[in-house]
Amino acid sequence: MQFKRLKILMIILFISLDTFLFVWWRSNRPDSVQVTDANTSIIAEMKHQDIQLSKFSTKIPYANYLAGKQSDTLISLSGKAADYDANVKNQKLSVNFKTPQSIKSSGSKNETSKYIANQIDPTTLAYSAGYQYNKILSYEQGAKQGIYSQKIDKLPVVSQQGLFVVNYNKDGKATGFTQTKISHITELRDERVTLSEEDAIVSLYRFNELNSGDKLSKGMLSYDSALKVNGYDIYTPVWLFVVTHSDGERDTLKINAFTGDNLSE
Repeated sequence: MQFKRLKILMIILFISLDTFLFVWWRSNRPDSVQVTDANTSIIAEMKHQDIQLSKFSTKIPYANYLAGKQSDTLISLSGKAADYDANVKNQKLSVNFKTPQSIKSSGSKNETSKYIANQIDPTTLAYSAGYQYNKILSYEQGAKQGIYSQKIDKLPVVSQQGLFVVNYNKDGKATGFTQTKISHITELRDERVTLSEEDAIVSLYRFNELNSGDKLSKGMLSYDSALKVNGYDIYTPVWLFVVTHSDGERDTLKINAFTGDNLSE
């Protein structure tokens, strides 16, 4: 009984401290007009340096801190295909086709192609399993992979824990795929305001991630995880971009959507 009261007290103290820190952070933020003016100046400077930007949003989204576990319940291929090898290790399904598969369609959301004898369309399989095509992650990989994200709290996952990844050979045929899945998803706190896409772009520039001649993709608000606590992965909202450098190389860039910290590797 004493332990239960102590636990409740600690929760109340934690919530109070969290609320105080959030109010303090908001009170110390620059005026929104000043932020907007500063962003406009920096965006103009970026364009002057020939940094190409896609059309970006100034809208302020909301997001959560989430927790989730790796799921053991993965796709069952029984009866859908014959010529493949499959194994599950560390909650990750890996499938290799003995004969590379041709995928004729681009994998639209309303795809209706059917399985044919001894063949399997991993694109269709990804959608039927609840994964959606991730244009930014796939763009970074070029023709080597098509990447599909699980959605949690209405946003796509970009960490390794919730992806369906189709691998292609040099002829553009699918050689297999991998799948991971997140379950037991829990909101840790109420939704809170995040940075806008414009704010995230400005942060990238301030962290020297963008240089003259670079081309930046459209940003995508997503969930990423780099922390595990008591068997749960902790998910934080991030702004995800792909930058194409003047030499053609591509890199993924990430900004913490709550703090503005640079998470790019």
